[in-house]
Amino acid sequence: MSSIAFQNITKRFPGVLALDGVSFAVEQGSCHALIGENGAGKSTIGTILAGVYTADQGSILLDGQKVHPADPLAARKLGIAMVHQELAFCPNLTVAENLCLGELSGWVNRTAMREKARAMLAEIGADIDVSRLIAELSTGQEQMVQIAAALGTNARVIIMDEPTSSLSEGESRHLFQLLAQLKNRGITVIYVSHRMEEIFQLCDAITVLRDGRHVITEKISETNPERVIQQMVGREVVFQTPAHLHKALGKELLRVENLSSPGKFSGINFTLHAGEVLGFAGLIGAGRSEVAQAIFGLDAAATGKVFAHGRELKPGSISAALAAGIGLLPEDRKRLGLVLSMNCRENTTLATLPRLTNFGFVRRKEERALAQKYAD
Repeated sequence: MSSIAFQNITKRFPGVLALDGVSFAVEQGSCHALIGENGAGKSTIGTILAGVYTADQGSILLDGQKVHPADPLAARKLGIAMVHQELAFCPNLTVAENLCLGELSGWVNRTAMREKARAMLAEIGADIDVSRLIAELSTGQEQMVQIAAALGTNARVIIMDEPTSSLSEGESRHLFQLLAQLKNRGITVIYVSHRMEEIFQLCDAITVLRDGRHVITEKISETNPERVIQQMVGREVVFQTPAHLHKALGKELLRVENLSSPGKFSGINFTLHAGEVLGFAGLIGAGRSEVAQAIFGLDAAATGKVFAHGRELKPGSISAALAAGIGLLPEDRKRLGLVLSMNCRENTTLATLPRLTNFGFVRRKEERALAQKYAD
């Protein structure tokens, strides 16, 4: 059981003051919410406590004693674990190997390793084959494995950064039950989330950050969602029906007819109009991401028809989808949407390189100008 106090925490990144003299306390054995808009500094506070980053100024007190976790291993020895929003595993290793990675040395008893991994997953009620590669798991399954890894360290403090962002409704309910059990065991939980309903259901206290600064820390019982939103944005927020709901539909841009893929989804039909946002909802495994991939031409087994601007696209052709003005932002941006060894300019222009090359050479000046245009 551990209490935590952040005192005047300041953290700078190149061109950004992420945290500016943030101070607040977290009670022992509580579930403490951290909330704020994107860029408010929520995740940065968590990663400093977990030893991923080091604060430029300020100090952290754990049970009244100053601690300086210089890296995640040092934080782990202090009893601090983190469930990251950005999943961080070795994709070429199995679930069992990832869960026991910190204990692998010399000759590995694989039977014992798999048994331990199964026990760790069983503790959170996750039914995942420990012999599967991490690369084969869905984002939601990876999230569950990461939660099991954090609990498996016997941590006294657990930071959860948007833990339900990739979980189904059933998995989220199970996580909430786990959090209740952790609190009963006296474990302190710092819960980073945008989801107001979750925070008011789970947490005992809440800290609001805005633009890297501390706004307020108070008990959940003493506030309400409307007040928290106002504290997050720094002004009164008036809720009204969005203006776009009153607009007439534009012309048809995309039409899908009887789109199907064996074992994934079947009989998908819809039409999308100019200026319209169409949402796909469903539990993990319902086929939402798979439908998007098929429209983009990533599923060679897909059948049915896709029309863009009234013209039928060649099935299973990514180049045809790109030519028709269709883009795809995949669910796992880190693994499937970017080449992490390349810089921002190169990633921005990667899909349109033919327009920027002569005889196989990239026209760098034009490439920089194009990347800067979209950054701006």
